[in-house]
Order: sequence, then structure tokens, then C-alpha cells
Amino acid sequence: MKKQFIVLFSLLAVTLSASAQKEYKLSKSTGQLNINVSGAIIEGYNGNEIVFSIPTSKTEVVDERAKGLRVITGSGFVDNTGLGIDVTEKGSEITVNTVDKNLDGILTIKVPQNIKVKFSNQSNMYHNDLILKNLKNEIEISTSYNKIKLENNSGPMSIKSLFGDIDATFQNEIKGPVSIVSVYGHVDVLLPTSVKANVELSSGYGKLYAADELKIAIDRTERIEKAQTESSAFAAGARGTFNGVKITEGVTTLLTGKNSSGATTISGLGLAAYGGRSSEDIKGTINGGGSNLVLKSSYDNVYLRVK
Repeated sequence: MKKQFIVLFSLLAVTLSASAQKEYKLSKSTGQLNINVSGAIIEGYNGNEIVFSIPTSKTEVVDERAKGLRVITGSGFVDNTGLGIDVTEKGSEITVNTVDKNLDGILTIKVPQNIKVKFSNQSNMYHNDLILKNLKNEIEISTSYNKIKLENNSGPMSIKSLFGDIDATFQNEIKGPVSIVSVYGHVDVLLPTSVKANVELSSGYGKLYAADELKIAIDRTERIEKAQTESSAFAAGARGTFNGVKITEGVTTLLTGKNSSGATTISGLGLAAYGGRSSEDIKGTINGGGSNLVLKSSYDNVYLRVK
């Protein structure tokens, strides 16, 4: 009897969980999905429908006067899904916009694997976490403040954030090119040790960290050429600035600190002078090279780790 009660309770819990979600389905298995919302969980799956869902609010009150009517706002979008979003299909593209500025709950989107995903949110007031997982087609992301989490996606992908941190985990081989860039946030990427990639790591004001297990073979040729170019520019002896650093006549050698003319100079492979700061740029290969992988942060650190 007790066992039967447990089974009955479990079935009831599953039923309640399913009923606590509002859904909208669109029969579409190819094309491009353009998403312009404050945040979302976007997951790839083997299906032929795009499935939008959002939790039902426990405090949701039904307005009897609004029966037969739809919410409209100054955005110009109309809720044609019952989820607070406007979904419009035009040719091979599907575009998603919020009717109100912010959704009442986290929007989850299940996407067939042959669909490309493009996400954009430049709002500085309405921004939630953005999670993308198990996607096998192209991904393009451009945000201002969203924190971005990438889980088990294949690529190709272009991920850009102005202020948000970006964390990514790759379980399998990468289908490049992959570019992950944050201006003010960190970039933290986990790779399998078997990955084959051409890597480019860069940080303006932060540091670059990498796991020893990846055994990155750094291309030093380009770094030497870069240092020689900078040295030649300083040695020219012209008045003015180079990369934001003031130089004067008679500069013929590069030193760390002050040169004979009193100008501030910076030397060292891979270090570029920008107004007294140094940026670190590395190019190299993992396991002989493969797909292109670019990881950059202008003002924070870049982390490259293994499972």
C-alpha cells in the first residue's frame, strides 16, 4: 500500500509540474531563430518543433474583464503565444520579441538541431542569465549585460558581451570558428584534452591562464615580429606618440622603464604598449591544430581549463 502511494504521489508531482508550464509550439525544423528577449534557456534537441515555455506564476490573477482581448504595449509587439512574447515567421527566419520589457519568469526554448540561433539584448535595465546548451548548429550572441553560460555546444559560434561574464564547456570536438569575447567580463572555457584547435588568447588589462594538460604550442614567430616592429617605431626617433606612449627624439633603444631621453618604454615579447599598460596576446595550437578558437577579454582574465 505504501509503495502504491509513493508511485501515485510521484505521478501526481509530474502532472503538476507539467501543468505549471505554459507552452507555445511552432512547427519548424530548419532556418534561423532570432531571439530578442532579456534572457533565456535555449536547448537543442532532436525534434521538429520549436517549443517555447514559461512557468505559470503562482500569483497569476485572471482578469475577467480582459477575456477575449490581448495585451498590447508601446513596443508594437502583440502577445500571439500566451507567454508574453511575439513570435513572427518570415520565410526561413523566426523572430522572437517580448511584448513587455521583462517576462514574468524564465523563457525556455527547445530548438531542433538544424536551426541556427541568434540572440541579442542591448538593454542595460532588463537582463537575465543566458544559457545555451546541446546546440549543434551556428550560434550568434550579442549582449550588453547578460551573463552567458554555454554547455556542450558544438559551434560554429560568435559570442560577444560588453559587461557580462562568459563561461563555456565543450564536451566534444569543436566545429569552428569559435569566437568568445567579453569586454569587461571574464572568459572561462573548459575543453576536452583531445581537442584539436588553433587558439588565440588575448587580454588587455587581465591575465591569461591555461591548464598544463592542454600543452599549448605557442607560436613565437609572430610575437618576435611584433616586438621588432615596435622597436623599429621607437628607434625612428620621431616626436609624437606610439600606441599611446609619448616618445621624443633620440630614442634608439628599448628599455623597461625610462630611456636615455626620459621617455617611458616597454619591452618584452607579446607585450604591446598602450598608454603605459601592457596587453598579452598568444597564438598557438593544441594537439597539432584544428578549428579556430578565439578567447578574448579586454579588462578581465581569460581561463582555459580541462575537465
